[in-house]
Amino acid sequence: MNIFDSIIRFSYSRDLLEHLKGLSLNGEACTRQSVYQMVTLIVLGFSIASILNYYFGLFNRPLFSRIFSWLLNVVVVSFIVGIISYSLAVSGVPSGAHCSYLHFFKTDCLLFGLTAFAHTTVLCIVLSTTFKWFSVNNKKVLF
Repeated sequence: MNIFDSIIRFSYSRDLLEHLKGLSLNGEACTRQSVYQMVTLIVLGFSIASILNYYFGLFNRPLFSRIFSWLLNVVVVSFIVGIISYSLAVSGVPSGAHCSYLHFFKTDCLLFGLTAFAHTTVLCIVLSTTFKWFSVNNKKVLF
């Protein structure tokens, strides 16, 4: 068992879980590139970059010091991460791209994208509570 087995997910199939962990085409071991690792790096990178940009970069202006601007920033970044996660997961749907023992569908990939969307949103909220105290203009945003 690893961390990917225990994270909160929106009920996508166990077969997609095994595929995303990098199960080889013969189904014996996880030897291929793990989509979970790629998505984790994407979630971390996009979340940190967007929150740093909001509190210290281009959006650190009085014009953007409203909850709507912050929410729009978080939703756009989460949507981008969800689309990237979905596209990485759906690339394994064709029959030759995954182990023949695994059976999953595009709806499972959509649920994986929604899971990445939710994780990005939560991480942005956590990062916002950390970085907002050091911002000049956006210190009051979020709470």
